[in-house]
Amino acid sequence: MLCLAMIGLASGAEPAAAPADAGDSMNHARSLLQKWAETERLIASERHEWEQGKALLEGRITLVEQSVQEMKKKIAEAETKLADAKKRAAEVELEKAQAKEASDALLAAAEELEKGVRALVLRVPTNVKEKIKVLADRIPKEGAEVKNITAAERYQNVLGVLNELNKANLEIASLPEIHEVGNGKKAEVKTVYIGLGQAYFVNAAGDIGGVGVPNTDAWVWKTDPTIAKSMLEVLEVMKKTVSPKLVELPATID
Repeated sequence: MLCLAMIGLASGAEPAAAPADAGDSMNHARSLLQKWAETERLIASERHEWEQGKALLEGRITLVEQSVQEMKKKIAEAETKLADAKKRAAEVELEKAQAKEASDALLAAAEELEKGVRALVLRVPTNVKEKIKVLADRIPKEGAEVKNITAAERYQNVLGVLNELNKANLEIASLPEIHEVGNGKKAEVKTVYIGLGQAYFVNAAGDIGGVGVPNTDAWVWKTDPTIAKSMLEVLEVMKKTVSPKLVELPATID
């Protein structure tokens, strides 16, 4: 009986301890599973965040690369424009130098032209001088300051005077003047200018006439009574009181 009891006690003790060990194992296993599940969840979460971060980073890298390419393109364009600008600047400098050289040549020529025109103005009749006075007064005097006058203005004045002189040289003009008629006397006469190279005059009585030609700075007049009658005929033709006709007068060709 004692042996059976001891066996019973021994056999009863072992089954009682097993449930406790199994429970601990289950709890431990459950804990491990929970930790593993949590670890997997964390890993999945980290992977998701990493993938999102990677995608975002790749997007930013793409944008940066695009920006770099765009910047390189703009730099290349800027360099091309700069090269073009430098080339154009060099061309402009060359054009300026050529323009200055041409301007200097024109100014040098203008000075000679002005000198010639000033000499011509001294030789024209009074009525023509009045027509060209404004333009002639704009022409600088010899040795005068000309820094404030452009080449264009100087040529405009010269050409304006020459144009008026050319028109006057193609005209026949009659105007009253005072001339010496001999013996130191002066009288009012009618003077007829044939262009700018020849002139004739006659007094009102028709008995004194004369011939004039331009000299260096004035007109030179010489009385010639023999042309008085012819000059009266010329005046009648010019006034259209008689029919046009041929009138002979002496002429001097210089």
